[in-house]
Amino acid sequence: MDVTTTRTGRLSRRRCHEGLSGLFLALALFVAPGCATRAVYHNVVKLPSVEVELVRQVRGFTTESLGYEHPAIISSARLANILGALEVEVRDERGAVRQPAFAPELLVETAEALSTGLAEAGPDEAVAVKAIRKEARMGILHRKFLTTFLAHVDDGQLFIALRRVEWPIPRAEESKRLPNPMRDRKVMDFRVVTADPIYFAGVQDVEINWRSDVFRTAFRMPGNTGGERRRREVLESIPVPKEELSSEGGSGTSFENLSPEKLRALADLEEERRAGRMTENDYQRARRQLLRSR
Repeated sequence: MDVTTTRTGRLSRRRCHEGLSGLFLALALFVAPGCATRAVYHNVVKLPSVEVELVRQVRGFTTESLGYEHPAIISSARLANILGALEVEVRDERGAVRQPAFAPELLVETAEALSTGLAEAGPDEAVAVKAIRKEARMGILHRKFLTTFLAHVDDGQLFIALRRVEWPIPRAEESKRLPNPMRDRKVMDFRVVTADPIYFAGVQDVEINWRSDVFRTAFRMPGNTGGERRRREVLESIPVPKEELSSEGGSGTSFENLSPEKLRALADLEEERRAGRMTENDYQRARRQLLRSR
């Protein structure tokens, strides 16, 4: 027997076994409970100005159970009134600017697409929306701006997590796939503006009582901008009612009973106040709304 051939064969078989073992180990790590969660998207609406995808969180080969109240039926007219009421404060080099979250020309089409997405979503899927506003000068396309958010319905409330608001799309990336909104990733420096029945659920997240009668028609929050951009210094502070100024927000809520999401939202809220990006009135109002009982 050729000793060299025998040794070579054994070495080849050992390398083969090591390769298979490495592959099985990689697969085991991939599906292990501690492996990273990834977002999986499925397109349901694709128009020139708005795209909607259903997104689920997958760990290994298992979809994360979210238990959302989907499919959810909300009329596009009501959703247009809700989206039209949302405002944010955006940071720039000169301070904070309050502005609508959605350009008026995008409201109807975005609301219709969101209504479709909520109606087709499953209990473990959120709705990811990308709305594109095109700006033309002298009849020629000049710039594109992107607004993105995630939406879901849970516990009878509509949750909207804004991630980009009027983000200028770089010309070099206009032909590429636009960035999706991510659940735990914030890419712009802005905060939501809230007032009953639009409640604080995080620095860029709101919880909305979408069945409220105020959304039967166009609704505007106190101190709204009327669709324009306005700097903080020209905004009047909205007084906080006395009943909203109690140390625990007047809800009697125990912090031990709060969900991880609400605890994280409280931490974000406190960080915003300490950084000077919120007035004390805004902080107390948002905190009370976050801790209110339902």
